[in-house]
Amino acid sequence: MKTLDKNLFELLDNKLSGELSGDELEAFDMDLENDPELMAEFELHQEIDEAIQESEVIELRQKLDLIHDLTQNKKQPGLLRTILRHKLSRIAAASFVVLLIITSLSLNLLLPDNNMSNESLFKIYYQPDAALLIRGDNGQDETIIEAFQLYENKEYNTALELFSKVLISDQQNIPVQFYSGITNIELGQYRDALLPFNFVMQHKQNLYVERAEWFAALCHLKLNEKKSAVDLFKQISLSNSSYKDKAREILKSIQD
Repeated sequence: MKTLDKNLFELLDNKLSGELSGDELEAFDMDLENDPELMAEFELHQEIDEAIQESEVIELRQKLDLIHDLTQNKKQPGLLRTILRHKLSRIAAASFVVLLIITSLSLNLLLPDNNMSNESLFKIYYQPDAALLIRGDNGQDETIIEAFQLYENKEYNTALELFSKVLISDQQNIPVQFYSGITNIELGQYRDALLPFNFVMQHKQNLYVERAEWFAALCHLKLNEKKSAVDLFKQISLSNSSYKDKAREILKSIQD
């Protein structure tokens, strides 16, 4: 890879900020045109810059998820972590907002304030579950595998069709019930999502109850059904659920 006689990170940052000029800019542009690896790194820096430029703290969790996706989908995760640390530390020197981001990265914690809307709280706390390998009954394995592949590819309409097909003949398939609920959330169908979540919650002795409670509570929050949301979040907060701390955080914001 061609580089100029200067730190690569600084060169990329200076290029993005417009600080390169004259022969230095011309030489670097030539390197970008002739070196696909350098161009790929430049594009990655550009994506990361765009992801962290917004100053709204309320969107912090989404920004961090975006940065996480960038680091997971590229070929050089070690280099990416170095790039991210470099950029965050550089911006933090001049920006209190980004200092908050760095602090949140270090603590892995984002507490809502008491003035957040239900919509904002939902955006902060909602994260879809990754699909697990699940087997079905009566020769349904192929349909289930295809449904989860579609789910992972974010082809939610088709995935939901296949989930529904499985449930016609196997209504007791708790995992499929649960993921059909998540799929409905991804499609913005929060009322429809509550039906499979409630089904899962009624069958208490299964591995999905905690998650169904959590996502059902978030659906009620999104639908501005405060009493139902509070009741479920309270139930979660008083249990041994892995979501209990998050439920307590949300309750502080939505209770009078």
